[in-house]
Amino acid sequence: MLFEQYYQIAKVNVKHNLWKYLLMASFFLCISPTILSIQNLDKKMSAKVLELFVALIGIILFVPSFLPENDSDIADLTASKYRSVAGVSLTRILEAGLGLLLLAGAYIFAMKQSGCQFDTMPYLFGTISEGAFLGAIGLVVYTVTGTIAIGYMAPMLYYMIAISTGDKYLKKLYLFSMMKGSYIEKYYLGLISIGLFGLIILIKHCKRR
Repeated sequence: MLFEQYYQIAKVNVKHNLWKYLLMASFFLCISPTILSIQNLDKKMSAKVLELFVALIGIILFVPSFLPENDSDIADLTASKYRSVAGVSLTRILEAGLGLLLLAGAYIFAMKQSGCQFDTMPYLFGTISEGAFLGAIGLVVYTVTGTIAIGYMAPMLYYMIAISTGDKYLKKLYLFSMMKGSYIEKYYLGLISIGLFGLIILIKHCKRR
């Protein structure tokens, strides 16, 4: 019964919300090779493509997770039909995460087929960690402010700070560590992402009450 309920939540979310952002993220990935080639890249250049471009789809996928609730009718229906707002929120976040995993995995597969030389699983993990971190920043800001434009701006601001200052200030939260051959920062980004998603669910629960 519980599984069926959340399966229905997931299905409705894909049908009415997530599919648009999966399409946008897919289009973004399709045009990215026109900016940086993915042919026969070494480890450093492969990391550059993944960290500078591919991870950005985390913003596209995660930030609008709660956008349907801007429609008061949908918000009221969700509140009345499903008792656990935390469960609904978690389902939407997990779906966005699955989309990030599938699209990043497909892109990395395409890179490997194009002759790029890098370690597949560490680079996949690093890309997902960065994408989830940026997406979590945007989603927590959107959840607090209720303004999706600010939700998109917040992770892009962090992204620009990382580009302009390097790891001087961000330290273990630096986004582009794989280009320097380091993976430890990705574990920090991944853990903080989990914490931020937990905070988001808590905020949604408190707002419901």
